Amino acid sequence: MRWPFRKQVEDQPSAVAALDGKLITYAVRRDPTGEVVIGKDGRICAATEQLELRFSDGSIPFSCPASTAECGELMSRNGVLITGDDAVTGRRVTVVGYYKYYR
Repeated sequence: MRWPFRKQVEDQPSAVAALDGKLITYAVRRDPTGEVVIGKDGRICAATEQLELRFSDGSIPFSCPASTAECGELMSRNGVLITGDDAVTGRRVTVVGYYKYYR
């Protein structure tokens, strides 16, 4: 018997797949000393097994396997916090990407 008021969960996209194609104004990397801007005017690419931040100047300062990435939206809903094993630096990195806002 099915419960009449229970919400049926169907194939929902993962948090990483939902980020694919989001435009970002800028991104910062969190270090023990503070935050460092790693790029401006880019997009989040998560179409393959890699989650990447690509910017308009052609740089890819952050790239990690989608399986190791932990993602969560900021409480203000204007950005995303991504923690993963960075292929560029070779260590676990936390990056904040701020979405581009359109009115």
